[in-house]
Amino acid sequence: MEEVISLKARLIIGIVIGTFGVLSLAASACTFEFNYAAIEAPIGTVGEVGVRVQKTHNNCTLSSMDDYLLEGSGIQILGATAWEDLGGGLYEKWLQISLSEVGDGSLKISKTCTKEGYEEKILPIVTLASDSSDAIWTLAWNGTYPFEESGAVLNDVGTPALHDGVLTVGALSVTVPTNLQMPDILPNSVRLYALDSAEDLTPLLLVGEDVFIRFDHLL
Repeated sequence: MEEVISLKARLIIGIVIGTFGVLSLAASACTFEFNYAAIEAPIGTVGEVGVRVQKTHNNCTLSSMDDYLLEGSGIQILGATAWEDLGGGLYEKWLQISLSEVGDGSLKISKTCTKEGYEEKILPIVTLASDSSDAIWTLAWNGTYPFEESGAVLNDVGTPALHDGVLTVGALSVTVPTNLQMPDILPNSVRLYALDSAEDLTPLLLVGEDVFIRFDHLL
């Protein structure tokens, strides 16, 4: 396994698949492994990350794989497969992530059980600023919606205002999904993309300095 994997941004979407090494089993605890040791890529890059859990207790006190928590910092988890039982107490899951905030981020798996208490493993993720004129962040910031969408897409630029779950940018106002975590601080100037339907505007993408927040995966 390489020490650092650099994901290459694609114009529309980049899918990157890695491989797992051999799990080094602990004597009395779950073992966690990601298929990368670290990730470094430009903002807006999308890729797949695999995680494995090796259960080493014969009588595991965690009744469900949902007891293993996956959390991201500086990234968005766009989707995930169900846990797959590979046999011998080994489980595997794949997540599709988007690098959403420039700087240091991470993907963390953790669990708390009655036998070993709290355990975690962190995959370090470094998100770089947009690196070229045709990079996905640059296209979006300059007014080109970078993903496929069959409906009418509107966009506007302005200072963001977020009140009671409603995000307003310029002439556009959208309701932010309750299951989406927004950054604590937004740039002074952003571009908001929204899908125009007969009933309402639906947020698709928010882009600004050092941020690339997607909503389209929640449609």
